[in-house]
Amino acid sequence: MENPFIFGEPAKGEKFIDRKRELERLRNYIINARNVIIYSPRRFGKTSLVLKVLEELRGEIISLFIDCYSVTSEKDLANRLTKKVLQHYKGKEIWHAVKKLFQNITPKITIETTPNVQIEISYEGVENWEEALDLPQKLALDKGKRVVVVFDEFQELVKFGNLLKLLRSKFQHHDRVSYIFIGSKRHLMEWIFKSKESPFYNFGAHITLKEIPKEEFKIYIWNAFKKGNIEIGEHVIDRILSLTKCHPYYTQRLCFELWYVGTLKKVVDEKDVERTLNELISDLEDSYLLIWESLTPNQRKALLAVAKGEEDLFSGEFLRKYDFKSPASVQSALRKLVKKEIVTKIGETYKVSDVFMEYWLKKRFLEE
Repeated sequence: MENPFIFGEPAKGEKFIDRKRELERLRNYIINARNVIIYSPRRFGKTSLVLKVLEELRGEIISLFIDCYSVTSEKDLANRLTKKVLQHYKGKEIWHAVKKLFQNITPKITIETTPNVQIEISYEGVENWEEALDLPQKLALDKGKRVVVVFDEFQELVKFGNLLKLLRSKFQHHDRVSYIFIGSKRHLMEWIFKSKESPFYNFGAHITLKEIPKEEFKIYIWNAFKKGNIEIGEHVIDRILSLTKCHPYYTQRLCFELWYVGTLKKVVDEKDVERTLNELISDLEDSYLLIWESLTPNQRKALLAVAKGEEDLFSGEFLRKYDFKSPASVQSALRKLVKKEIVTKIGETYKVSDVFMEYWLKKRFLEE
């Protein structure tokens, strides 16, 4: 039997766990032509959630998915968007699309017809690429269907000068298009969509993903092991979720390894959980050491304090205990850790973003 646990890629079909409320909200927003902003720390299943809804609505909508992490310039974004639009035309339809959609721009298009249609596009003029941003609206009008454009890791586009201002000036006129903006850097996403200084201020409804509810995760884990004829007690599942803090990625990662332990023994106990977690952390130690070595002394002290669960990070007692000169020096260190995505800030609380790294830090530096 195939391992039912998955990590490092979007969860699909039966491997998608719960998120019933978020699924319903997102589905309703799309159906009612609303723009949506989805953010949470990395590996919380944002992309899986969006792909699940798009799959359910397939036939009713046309979807375009843009990975902003790999975008290298404004023109590159235009090229990718254009290619995604043209992929919704087949055979001779492509020539119809080129003629109808590109009325005021002259893209250079290369089409290979074997074995599958491959579309490559580049814009010759300096200003021509800007009109490509209107292609989703033109596609919707031409096909007679609502178009949904997904920008994954949207905050990465901030680095391209006035691009956000240009995107907003285009998108606000697209009445046949819904935009979904996914992001993992909360501080940037909140600035983009909640700051009055940002062009995208109040541009859509907000969905924040949190950990998967414990009871739903327990049911999924129980059923997954049961299908493989592997015995696992409720107390063992509780221990797994306690260690992973119900984080989707780290729970799936640990259970993925425990599945193979269970296929050999036909049972998984608490000792297996502890041993497997230690093996995972050992495997990841080199990558954690690289991160640790890249930090300044103040950043290291702040990270260890967060891992230890220190609460009042700016008190006089804390400054003396960790040898910080001032609250400002603590704030600066934490800000850099958040920017590097090593630490996550939720409200006024800080926590280590990587659950396994937190255990590594405790084991390596905090245990006596």
